[in-house]
Amino acid sequence: MPTPPTAQPVILPLDSPPSFKAGLWAKVIGLAIASMLPIVVIGTGIYYFGSQAITRNALQSQQMGKQSLPEIRATEQQKNQLLTALLLGTGGLAIGTGTIVAYLAYRSLYSVMKAAAPTIEHETQTAMTAQIQSLTNAFQTINETLDRNDIFATTVTDIRKVLKVDRVIIYGLNDEAQEIVIAESVSPIWPQSLGAFIPDPCFKARYIEKYRNGRIKAIENINEANLSPCYIEQLESLKVKALLVAPIATGNQLIGLLIAHHCSAPRPWQPFEIHWFKQIATQVGFAFGKAQLQEEHSHLQQQSMIQVKWMQFFTKTVQALRAETDTAGIYKVAVQNVRQFLNIDRVIVYGLDEHSREVVIAESIGLGWPAAMSMKIHDPCFQAKYIEKYKGGRIKAIDNIYEAGLSPCYIEQLEILKVRALVVAPVITQGELVGLLIGHQCYSPRTWQDFEVQGFTQIATQVGFALDNISNADTSDPNMDIVLQGDKLERNDDTVYQISDWDEES
Repeated sequence: MPTPPTAQPVILPLDSPPSFKAGLWAKVIGLAIASMLPIVVIGTGIYYFGSQAITRNALQSQQMGKQSLPEIRATEQQKNQLLTALLLGTGGLAIGTGTIVAYLAYRSLYSVMKAAAPTIEHETQTAMTAQIQSLTNAFQTINETLDRNDIFATTVTDIRKVLKVDRVIIYGLNDEAQEIVIAESVSPIWPQSLGAFIPDPCFKARYIEKYRNGRIKAIENINEANLSPCYIEQLESLKVKALLVAPIATGNQLIGLLIAHHCSAPRPWQPFEIHWFKQIATQVGFAFGKAQLQEEHSHLQQQSMIQVKWMQFFTKTVQALRAETDTAGIYKVAVQNVRQFLNIDRVIVYGLDEHSREVVIAESIGLGWPAAMSMKIHDPCFQAKYIEKYKGGRIKAIDNIYEAGLSPCYIEQLEILKVRALVVAPVITQGELVGLLIGHQCYSPRTWQDFEVQGFTQIATQVGFALDNISNADTSDPNMDIVLQGDKLERNDDTVYQISDWDEES
């Protein structure tokens, strides 16, 4: 049987993350400003000291009478124009210098930081790989255990630990595509959802195909994701603020959803988290499929062993039946062997007399259960409603008498014998119904397997063949033993249990 590949760490490329670009521009702007400052300082100094010098010269010339007031004002205006031109030139030079420095610095720093980026990326990837390694180990363990419960329990526990989220659950989908929480790992401070049944009439129509095709849903804040009010209400009941959803599938079958809940605050999901969450869900599907194949293989092996045991039992029982020379011996072999092989609490034979009264003529019973051997049950409806059906080969298997729609009086009779489940097959000899082979499960209800019902029926048929054999060897009435034993029972026990409806219609 091929083994699905286990999850292997995959390093995600870091393509110019925002922190890289922000750090680069911060350094470039800082260098540009630093290159401009000396020019600005020098230009400001020249403007200040030049202005002071011109002003002093003008005042001295005025005091000495060398210049008139209009001349002084003209000189002052020329001074201001000159100094303004100087200041503008200095500012332009500073801006130009800063721009050149910024460009050169960007190219130089970009090359340097780009060269250093692999180291930063490697460190990030190394930390990520260390986190995911525990999940890889977990999946290796899962592939060894091949148990569905272990697969789900390990998955939710390890994901919550690695991604540091408040809750991780698995929704298993039943036949109606309704979600049932089948596995959960949650922090003690948040509500539990394990076993919660959440019907969603829209899921099958709108989302099941999308998730089957690999849909991933990452919601950073449920209040900003345009979710339906009823969905938000469900999430709020679990205190969910952010969630991450990935499908779990095996082949084309969607078996569930892997869901991470963050409850303490909204959460921006990182690309590598979404990527790995999807990979984990995929691996869960592989592991589940492998476990399913193993279970099917084990089931086939078990069925094969059961068939071998059944054939051995059948051969042994048929040989024992044919070895008997009287009716009582045949019935004794039948009830004992069937009860032992099927491991049930009671097996009886109802023999039918000429008045259609069912008389218990053979019984094999486990310890602790009431005996039916002395019980005679009169059912006036049996001949009219069921004789022909059982003569035609009718089989009745009831897993739980309280869920089979039986009449109250019939249930009352079964409760006297503590019966919880039963199986009935006809005993026919020479075309006549001479009795019923009945198995009673008393300890609890029982789901009868197909091979059990078929085997039970085949033994009842073989009992009929054995009765045919002794009938052919004896010209006496083949039912004489039954009638005589029924008469004896009637004399020893006067109690008659009335049943208005022995059995319900099939």
